[in-house]
Amino acid sequence: MAGARKAGLAHRYNLTLAGEIAGSAADTQDIWIYDAFAEGGATASGAATGYDQTAEAITEMSFMAFATLTGQATNFVSVQVQLIRAAAAVNDIRVVFSTSGVVATALTAYNLAVASGAAVAGGTLLLSAGAVLPWTLQPGDAIIFSRLSNNVTGLATPSLGLNFLTQQKGA
Repeated sequence: MAGARKAGLAHRYNLTLAGEIAGSAADTQDIWIYDAFAEGGATASGAATGYDQTAEAITEMSFMAFATLTGQATNFVSVQVQLIRAAAAVNDIRVVFSTSGVVATALTAYNLAVASGAAVAGGTLLLSAGAVLPWTLQPGDAIIFSRLSNNVTGLATPSLGLNFLTQQKGA
C-alpha cells in the first residue's frame, strides 16, 4: 500500500571508523538511526493509521579491520556495538583486544551474530548488556559502532567497518 514503506524487508547497512594513531586513547564512533517510517508517517504515539506495524530486527552483523589489528600488552582496545533506545543502552556487545592472541586479520569478516563467549577474531564476544542478536528495532533506535580505548595510552587501530542486516522480524 502507498505510504507503508519501512526500511524494507531486508537491507544491509555499513558503518565505518577511521584509523587511529598509536597513543590515541580517544573513543571514536559511527551511528545509524532506525527510521521505520522515513516519509513522515510517524506521530508522537507511533505510526500513523494505515502504516505497516510489522517489527524489524537486526539478524546479521559482522565487522572487518582494514589492516591487521592485534592486542598489545600496554595498548588495549575494544570493538563495541550498542543498540540505544531512549538514551539507554538496550544491547551492548564487544570484542576486546587485550592480549597478543586477539587478532583481527586484515580484510576478514568476523561474525558478531554469535552467542556471548563465542570466539571472534582470536578473542571472545562479550555481552555487556541486554542480549546478543537478533535485536528487535523500534523507530528512533540507534546502532552505535565504537572503538573504545581500554586504557590511557590507546592502541593504534586501522580503519574498521561494521555491516548489518535489517529484515522483517520472523522473515
